[in-house]
Amino acid sequence: MRVCVIGAGIAGTLLAWRLGAYPGVEVDLVTGVPGPDATAASGGGVRGFETHPEQRRLAVESLAELFETPGLLDRAGYTETGSTYLLAPWAGLADAVAEVEHAHPGSAELVDGGTLYRLGWRGLPDGTVGVLEKRAGFIRPDQLRTLVLDQLARGRRSRVVSGPVLGLVPRSDGSVSCRVPHGDDRYDVVVVAAGPWTPGLLAGNALPAEPYRTKAIQVAVHQVAGALPTMFVDETSDLYGRPTADGGLLLGVDTHRWSVPPGSSEPIPDLTARAVRIAGERLPHLRLLETAHTVTNADCYADPPVLTLWSVLGSTHRLFTFTGGSGGSVKTALAASRTAASDLLGPSTTGGISRTTTSRTENKRMTIMEPGTQPASTEPMLGPDTTTPSVTRYHTVGIGAGPSNLSLAALYKNVTTEKLALFDSRPVAGWHTPLLYPGVRMQTGWMKDLVSLVDPRHELSFLNYLVTSGRLYALINSQFDALPRIEYERYLAWATERLGVVQFSSRIDRISVTDDGFEICVDGEPVATSEHLVLGLGTRPVWPEYVRNLPGSQAFIADELGVRLPDLEATKADPIAVVGGGQTGLECVLRLLGSGFTDIRWLGRNQWFRSIDDSPMANELYRPSHIEYLQGLNRGKRREMIVDSRYSGDAITPGGLRALYQGNYDGLLTLGRFPVTLLPGRDVTSSELLPDGLLRLRCSTTSAPEEHDVRTVVVAAGREHVRAPFDDDLRDRIDYDDDGEMLVEPDYSVRWKGMNGHRIYSFNASRYSHGLTNAGLTQLPVRAAMVLNSMFDREIYPISDELCAVQW
Repeated sequence: MRVCVIGAGIAGTLLAWRLGAYPGVEVDLVTGVPGPDATAASGGGVRGFETHPEQRRLAVESLAELFETPGLLDRAGYTETGSTYLLAPWAGLADAVAEVEHAHPGSAELVDGGTLYRLGWRGLPDGTVGVLEKRAGFIRPDQLRTLVLDQLARGRRSRVVSGPVLGLVPRSDGSVSCRVPHGDDRYDVVVVAAGPWTPGLLAGNALPAEPYRTKAIQVAVHQVAGALPTMFVDETSDLYGRPTADGGLLLGVDTHRWSVPPGSSEPIPDLTARAVRIAGERLPHLRLLETAHTVTNADCYADPPVLTLWSVLGSTHRLFTFTGGSGGSVKTALAASRTAASDLLGPSTTGGISRTTTSRTENKRMTIMEPGTQPASTEPMLGPDTTTPSVTRYHTVGIGAGPSNLSLAALYKNVTTEKLALFDSRPVAGWHTPLLYPGVRMQTGWMKDLVSLVDPRHELSFLNYLVTSGRLYALINSQFDALPRIEYERYLAWATERLGVVQFSSRIDRISVTDDGFEICVDGEPVATSEHLVLGLGTRPVWPEYVRNLPGSQAFIADELGVRLPDLEATKADPIAVVGGGQTGLECVLRLLGSGFTDIRWLGRNQWFRSIDDSPMANELYRPSHIEYLQGLNRGKRREMIVDSRYSGDAITPGGLRALYQGNYDGLLTLGRFPVTLLPGRDVTSSELLPDGLLRLRCSTTSAPEEHDVRTVVVAAGREHVRAPFDDDLRDRIDYDDDGEMLVEPDYSVRWKGMNGHRIYSFNASRYSHGLTNAGLTQLPVRAAMVLNSMFDREIYPISDELCAVQW
């Protein structure tokens, strides 16, 4: 099949690259009219939220691909700024924001005008709300476009053809002739992705040009004094902007100027001054200095505003357009080009020709495929693509891509050329993302990162992350007593991207053992085999029996609090309970207190809300020498010692409790009473929904039973280990202890029958054999080093801990 894509903007270039990844497809990309285009002029903003549902879906999926594809962030020149989208509320808005939050947990939230005011926004119409996103920013689309063009030019089945298109002629057999200055070629499929040149190109060849029209765009980059805002769109004033990489502010306002010629660069008088005036009203803390430069161009718009394929002549000819949308297609081009390529060629299971039409109003799929042509796996330039699953052989496969397995992968890459892969069910990198509220702090020091305790010169150290990301001095000068947990998650995402071994969106549903090792299955299909297996499955929240019958809108786990907060806006004065006296419970209380809730009941089972013992003696429990000492004890004594010392780690950070008490006292000064009531020694035993809509919690205490009537319950009742998805045969081979837990050896290997040289290692599931460091972050690289030493049967990483004053 021969395909011609006309237009070398970001949309056309990515579509040509997607199509060229399929065998049996030859692609010509015709660059079109030379000169600056909308891609070069684009601000490059990327975020998940859009008001149109299809546009939003594509934006969310594009953002996910940007974060999960190895190397793509750097190649696209991504800079994270966060995003603020200001608009009037509408029915379904909360659900729309929840879609973004579901795909990118911890990123998106809907806030009211009061929050926007605290963020520096002024002069907004009454009722204006905002959609805030953390994982948003901008890329350099021209840089990405150039990279893909270079790949296409060097491809075996792709060409880049310079020059404008001089003619398009649909033929009677459905093919289309395309004439360029160098000659005339006939193609099975032609896709016009020429941006603002699209309607003129179609109309000039007597072809239907609706529903496209062109519009002028104009932005200016200003030097700024004062704190820069996030990337933003203000629908209430048509103002939009984003910070620039050099500390300036790109600022624009809707031109409302239609039907401008493509390539238009005539500045619109007074438009820049209008944008500056509105910015001064909306963000008065900003002081805009001189204008560095102004960019003008034209872009293509359509209704509805979605970047999608459109059949120009229905099902008769294979002539399509792929342009339009709300102007710049950068936010959606990654996902839209993938969808368009699939629509054109059909899924890998389709063997014959199937033709349907696509209209913008119906968004139907189309499939056009030559008989016997099926997509197959390739090695695309930008990373993994959606292809038929294939089974790859690895030396080691890790299940889960949390800190434990990331530490293993980081050390692994520096000592062997063997292949390793980590499979994770999440769509992108993250670490307890729904619980990463502003102000939440780590319980471990920054030196206890993925590598430093055994290899301080490793490139994936936390210190190198700070230096290479340009935030070293900002963090040092902030003088944190404990590192922000959000910073640690970003460090993990940074390391994940550089490792390039994680396969996201891969929920493992079966692990089997064969004569050749382990077989890993996703959705019932084998995707990998390996010599060795490392389990880093982590934990999941406990959902107690006593709240399972309550309405989900009123009783939910702590992980959902961030998503639920907008729905609780009207009940901030009503009583709300947080059940669970640990660190997660404290963080939920702090989040509610900071969000303006004034009647918070914090219930915990223990007789007091214990804080972590961070004394020098307590920290001796988190050394390799103590882990080694525990291995020499009998099982009963070892368990007794671990239980006795559990509050050195299974407790609350003192700084967190201090923040709660100070915030509670501030509330007393304002309300005349404490907004948070601490209720230790309460063990919730049952609950019920009352006729007035309140929830009644029944508790046992040391004296007499109690009842608490609340509007909402947030459950932070701890976490439980996730079981490995072994098939029945492998599960029967595992040796278990009296508690039904896998027996884990000192080197973290699992004891099982018939291993035949194939080993299973387990992190996070050996508390009563390896102590308190089992599931924490304090000994990540030490544990990983012990596994590597065992896996390769030699001392790759020495574990030295001799200078210890304590004799256990």
